[in-house]
Amino acid sequence: MFFLSMAHGMKSPLFFALSFFVLFASSISAEQKQLTKIQIVSDFIPENNKADKNIANKIMLTIGERISPATVLEFIPASRLREWKQLQTMPDVCLYNKVKNSEREQSAFFNQYPIMAFPSNRLVIYNHPELSQDITLEEVIQKHKFLIGISAGRSYGKHIDQFIASHPDNFVDINGDKSSRRLHEMLFQNKLDAILEYTTVLKERFKNDPRIEKTRFLSIDEESHAVFGYLACSRSEQGKLNIATFDKVLKETTMQNQIIKLHQQLFTDPERSLLISALKAKFNLPLN
Repeated sequence: MFFLSMAHGMKSPLFFALSFFVLFASSISAEQKQLTKIQIVSDFIPENNKADKNIANKIMLTIGERISPATVLEFIPASRLREWKQLQTMPDVCLYNKVKNSEREQSAFFNQYPIMAFPSNRLVIYNHPELSQDITLEEVIQKHKFLIGISAGRSYGKHIDQFIASHPDNFVDINGDKSSRRLHEMLFQNKLDAILEYTTVLKERFKNDPRIEKTRFLSIDEESHAVFGYLACSRSEQGKLNIATFDKVLKETTMQNQIIKLHQQLFTDPERSLLISALKAKFNLPLN
């Protein structure tokens, strides 16, 4: 009897020790499972070219810092056309700085808060001083027979997208993970008559290039409005979790103010005032 009692007494500490070890191991396993790697597919990889980070890249890197170490962003190069295909076929892919519309929302989850605001696209021409500032896309094509370059897979807004679709012979789709840069160079090499682009993107990239002085940015949209760039993730359970992770950071006032500050530094008036007001409205921040 004494032997059995002693045996039972010796088992208790061992039992508790083993139980603690199992619980500790389980907690480590659970913590490891919480670690998430989000694949960001893009035609521009900020880590590979730190000297040429645009505002959207800076914002994504800041988001990456905010969500680490629990979540890590992995940037994967792909063309704009291919990145949408990957998002639709893979369960854990996200894209950034994308225009949100009803068609795209059928195949992707979009986050609530934008990371970017842009003014309307411009018709960018090089060495064409004869064209009037208020020329239309219709006039450029019908009267001047222009060949216009665009990035494959990019949305230029509902009305412009419809115009492109109805005039396929006048537009050249440039594909690849550096399509934007290729378009810019083809314009300056006179391989294209014009391209569709945001003013700030081109001016920032070629601010030290004398060719920018001969470049003009013509308005092709009668309305003056902001275009927002959002995060889009695979329409899956993992994609939904990724969107929640991003929105948790983007709803923070400090992050929203940082986004606004970057826009203030990059843009000039009157576009700056338009975009800041539009972002504050999206973030529900005071307009003054």
